[in-house]
Amino acid sequence: MLKDSDNSFKRMIGGIAQQLVHAEHGVGNSVIRLPLLYPSGANVVVRVEGAEDRYFVSDSGFGYHEADLMGATLIYARHGKSIADNAGVRFDNQAFFVIEASRDQLPGAVVTIANCSQEAATLSAYKLAERKSVDEGDALYERLITVFPRQDVVKHAEIIGSSETKWPVAALVTVPSFSQKSIFEPVTKFHASVVNAAAKFHDISRLENAPARIVVIRKKAEFGPWLGLLSQAASVIDAEVPNATLRKLAEAA
Repeated sequence: MLKDSDNSFKRMIGGIAQQLVHAEHGVGNSVIRLPLLYPSGANVVVRVEGAEDRYFVSDSGFGYHEADLMGATLIYARHGKSIADNAGVRFDNQAFFVIEASRDQLPGAVVTIANCSQEAATLSAYKLAERKSVDEGDALYERLITVFPRQDVVKHAEIIGSSETKWPVAALVTVPSFSQKSIFEPVTKFHASVVNAAAKFHDISRLENAPARIVVIRKKAEFGPWLGLLSQAASVIDAEVPNATLRKLAEAA
């Protein structure tokens, strides 16, 4: 009985392993789907071609395609070269590849190419989110100084949270007549931007007399469950709200 149970467990694990790694075979090549994800949520795939103990292994530019969907191909190409150099593989500004891998080298080559492709796409998404955050932060500051006196708006301020972590914030607004401070922070629909803002505002919210936290986003519907995550520690508003709403939020802090 114990032996049957053990065999059943092994079959179950084998089935899970087959679901995690899937291969599709063509003429002279195979495509392997691995349990690694690109920023879009798509699986990382690696193509293997060749025969007679000499195989060409490549991501076929799938990572580059991910970057293209984000509008981050220049970032991808810029960082791809150093990622390839560090891993000991090649990169042609679009695809990561190994020209000749032996049969024994194939598992390592497949994993290395997959990791390079994922790392480049993920880094591209992160850098793009950083750039967009800076751009939107600058635009938000320019708008805030039309709503409040310029001297009451500090760009790129720093707040020390309850954990003693120093958090950079896009803009800090002080309303002297109400003795209130409010943080205004743009957040983009990238994982890194949302998680950073959530961690930042949860820490700041635990301060005594914590400043108000106002997250400014575009198209709330596109944020899905992330909207609830942000709402736990900040007021979330649409970027298109009237200036009167910004003032009301700052004065009500």
